Amino acid sequence: MKIDQVGEVGVVLTEANEPVLHGGDQIIGYRSLKYVIFKPVALAKKTLVEQREGWVWQTRRRVLLLDMEWLDLPGGKRGKRYHEIPLEETIDVVPKRRRVLLVTEDKEHGKVVFEFRPFGAASRLLAWLKKEKEHRRKREEGTLRSPYREEDRDSGR
Repeated sequence: MKIDQVGEVGVVLTEANEPVLHGGDQIIGYRSLKYVIFKPVALAKKTLVEQREGWVWQTRRRVLLLDMEWLDLPGGKRGKRYHEIPLEETIDVVPKRRRVLLVTEDKEHGKVVFEFRPFGAASRLLAWLKKEKEHRRKREEGTLRSPYREEDRDSGR
């Protein structure tokens, strides 16, 4: 997981404010959202990144948050602050009233929560990730069922 990194154009994002994709990566969706990043500590929150607004891109392998502000980097290059979460490090997607929590964990940062303030269509951005996590959890438990009715499968033979 990468939190509050600076990425330059051509390495992390393009001039058109789109992420540079890696091999096999495919974009699921993107939205402009406000977000806060914090660590849950006992009953309190330790804020890692204050509220910001930016573009949130979800791909089949990661969630990438690109801040709105452009930065002038040394050498005459441009870039943005970004945060990247590989899907393997996501634990759960928790829809709450007027916000969505993306709970993650890695060795370097420990447990970190990304809190999104979506509205309208933006609230459905992480729905695919939530379904994918539930599907994987059921497959690991051995409780995954076929999407087809049992009687329909048997009658086709």
